[in-house]
Amino acid sequence: MLEDIIRNAAEDLRAREKARDEAYSRARRARMLSKQTILLLHNGNQGKATAKLDEAGSLLREISVYSEEFTEIGFYEAVTAAGQEYAEANILLCLNTGKEYPSPEDLGLDHKDYILGLADVPGELRRQTLDLLRNRDLEAAEENLTTMEQIYLNLTEMEEASLLLKGLRRKLDVVRMVNERTRAEITTEVSRERLRKQLAKTGDRLAE
Repeated sequence: MLEDIIRNAAEDLRAREKARDEAYSRARRARMLSKQTILLLHNGNQGKATAKLDEAGSLLREISVYSEEFTEIGFYEAVTAAGQEYAEANILLCLNTGKEYPSPEDLGLDHKDYILGLADVPGELRRQTLDLLRNRDLEAAEENLTTMEQIYLNLTEMEEASLLLKGLRRKLDVVRMVNERTRAEITTEVSRERLRKQLAKTGDRLAE
C-alpha cells in the first residue's frame, strides 16, 4: 500500500516538473516575442509585430493547457510576466492601429495580468510621443498624452484592489510621473512652435 502511494506521488511530481519546464520555456519565448513586438511597433513595422504577437499568443495558449491540469503553473512568476507583456503589446498594437482596447477575454488572460500589462502602456506611449515631438507632430503627441492620462485615471479606480494586484501601486506612481513629464515636454514644444511661427511672421514682414 505504502509503495503504491509513494509511486503515485513520484509519478505526479515528475509530471508536474515536466509541465513546469515546458511552461517555463514557452513563457520565456512568449515574453521575448511580446517585447520584440513592442520594438517593432516603435519602428513602425506593424506587419512583423502582428506576426510576433500571434506566435506569442499560441505559446500562451499552450501554457494554459498545462495550467488546466496543474493549477499552480498559472501563478508562476515567469508565466504571469509573459501574460503581462503580451497584454501590453496587444494593447499598444490596438492603440497604434486605431482599434478598440482588447478585453482580457479576447487575449485569453486573467484580469490581473491584463491590468498590470495595461499599466505599462503609458511608458511605451511616452516613447512614441517623444518621437512625434521630434517630428513636430504636436497634434498626435497631444492625442497620445490624452490616452496616457485616460489609462491612468481608469487604473486609479483599481487601487482598492491593490492587495490582489501586487505591484499596481508602484506602476501607478511611475505612470503619474511619466504623464507629468510628457505633459511638460509637450507644453514646452507648443511654446517653441508658437515662437517659431511668430519669428517667421516677423521675418516675412521685415523682408517685405
